[in-house]
Amino acid sequence: MQRLEKRKQNMRNRMRNRYFADKRIMEIYHIKEDLTREATDEIEQALWDLKESMDIPTEEIEIAIESRHPKN
Repeated sequence: MQRLEKRKQNMRNRMRNRYFADKRIMEIYHIKEDLTREATDEIEQALWDLKESMDIPTEEIEIAIESRHPKN
C-alpha cells in the first residue's frame, strides 16, 4: 500500500511541476516599442523568402503581409 501511495505522490509532484513549467512558458511578453518600418520591411522580406523556399501559396503570404499593416 505504501508503494501505491508513493507512486501517487510522485505523479502529483510531476503534474504540479509540469503545470508550473507550462505556466512560465505561456507568459505573454509585450513589446514596449513600436515596430519600425525597417523591422516591418525585414519581416515582409523574410515572408517572401519563406514562400520561395517552402513553395507556400502567394495568397497566404499576401494575407500575412496585409495583417502586418495598421488599419486606417
